[in-house]
Amino acid sequence: MEMKVEHRTGSNLALDETDTPMEQEGKSAQGAAAQDLNLSPAAFTTYYTWTANGVHPSVNFVNANVHANSRVFLNISEYGANPQDRFIGAARMAVYNIAPYNGGFRAWVEISWGSPLKVRFDVFVDP
Repeated sequence: MEMKVEHRTGSNLALDETDTPMEQEGKSAQGAAAQDLNLSPAAFTTYYTWTANGVHPSVNFVNANVHANSRVFLNISEYGANPQDRFIGAARMAVYNIAPYNGGFRAWVEISWGSPLKVRFDVFVDP
C-alpha cells in the first residue's frame, strides 16, 4: 500500500520554541477614524508570535503602552511559513481571560494540540 505524502505547514511543523510571545508590529488608529469608534487617539494594534501547546493560565505580553485600565482585545491564530500566512488548522485554540496592567497584560491561553504550534496573537489596545 502506497502512502500519500502531504507537504503541509502548521499543526505538523517541526518544533520551534520560544519562551514568551514576541511583539512584531504596531499601528495606531488616528484622528477621525479613532473618534468615529469612540476610541482614544492613542489606540493601536500590534501582534505577537509564539510557539507553544497546552494550557497556559498566565501568558505575559509586555507592552509599555498598555495601562491597568486599558481595553485589550486579543485573538489567536495558527500560522505557517510566516506570521502573515494564517490559517485554521485541526488544532483548537482559545484565549480566555485578559488582564491588563501597567506595562503589559496577561492572558489565559489554550492550544489543544499534541506538540507546539506557531501561533500569532493579534492585539487591539485602547489605552
